[in-house]
Amino acid sequence: MFSFLRKREPERPGHIWLDARDAHRAIDRRLRNDEVTAAEAANLRKFADDGYVILLIDFSAEDEAEFDRQIDRLWSEKPANIAFAYDSPPLRFSVADEAQQRRPRYRIHDLHTRFELAQRLYLHPLLHRYAALILDEPAVATQSLYFEYGSQQALHRDSIVVPTPRFGHLVAAWIALEDIKPASGALAYVPGSQKLPFYEFSPGEYMFDPRRMGDSDARAAMEFHAQEAKRRGLEPRLFLARRGEVLIWHSALLHGGGPVTDDSLTRNSFVVHYSTVRHHPTREMAVAEEGGETVWTTSELLSRDGCVGFANPLDGTFAYRR
Repeated sequence: MFSFLRKREPERPGHIWLDARDAHRAIDRRLRNDEVTAAEAANLRKFADDGYVILLIDFSAEDEAEFDRQIDRLWSEKPANIAFAYDSPPLRFSVADEAQQRRPRYRIHDLHTRFELAQRLYLHPLLHRYAALILDEPAVATQSLYFEYGSQQALHRDSIVVPTPRFGHLVAAWIALEDIKPASGALAYVPGSQKLPFYEFSPGEYMFDPRRMGDSDARAAMEFHAQEAKRRGLEPRLFLARRGEVLIWHSALLHGGGPVTDDSLTRNSFVVHYSTVRHHPTREMAVAEEGGETVWTTSELLSRDGCVGFANPLDGTFAYRR
């Protein structure tokens, strides 16, 4: 069939170049032009097909122990400019009660501004290289999240719940800070699910807006995506990572926390979200306080080894209350 007679497929919401039907040819072209290495090309083909790739970075047993010490110190010192949460919005650490709140499902925001080892992961050159390759332009790390235990999150898509100025121009990296055991609630992900259609909250609206939408809307979206995955025979897998292994995933890849069958087990992990420098000039963060939510913003960028990422909005400027 002549190419000019083929019906052009409309772009999906959040389309990136690796979502295109000719992604493999585009990758091969970049390989021939020495824009990527053979290893990078192979990983990009994997990402185009399955929506994720697994990498390995240097994170030693000594690093693991140091990270644990820093988390203990954080719970002891309870700094007001670091936040933690079970669900959104997070709370400032200054109101934390370790005996009651250091338990499965909690997360800590923006540790990269608290100690050097976390910042090293946040601004890791290999991970920034892949974020830039996937997004096809210079990348910026927008936030970090630390999980001491399994998140037990339902399968979801980041592009729907993590706002970016351009919908879907987002990549995430999940870094194992220890060897992950199945009973700890390992990261669950659904290969190929980045190709599923999006749930529309209203015609042409794909982003969950907590100011106008509630739990029923979120559940409807998750149920829609779960049914679409089931209809296509897509099944979740568990990422039983070794320390230092990293799973980088497409913003539309379904992922969540596997079941926890042993509450005594930790699942130490560090997550970084990336967007594009050109389209993401500031970062906002909301915290629950003073009977509502306050929103803080920053445009400050941290830099290390040629990589950039946003500083902590809680050290930035008050934006508004909601």
